[in-house]
Amino acid sequence: KGIVGVGSTVVVHVEGDKEDYQIVGEPEADPLNKKISHKSPLGTLLVGKKIGDTFDLETAIGKVSYKIVEIK
Repeated sequence: KGIVGVGSTVVVHVEGDKEDYQIVGEPEADPLNKKISHKSPLGTLLVGKKIGDTFDLETAIGKVSYKIVEIK
């Protein structure tokens, strides 16, 4: 508890919006339903983080900033 891992649902602030992501194994990944693999670029950055942690993800459209606000 308190640390993001496989099976966690993570609530993050992304550029001012609130998003929920569930961290799953590769076979269960379904990005359209916000189920992301722990091995995806975002999943890799989320795993091991705690509430309050911030990080940036470099995407095709530029850098996107995230802040973890809740772990379920």
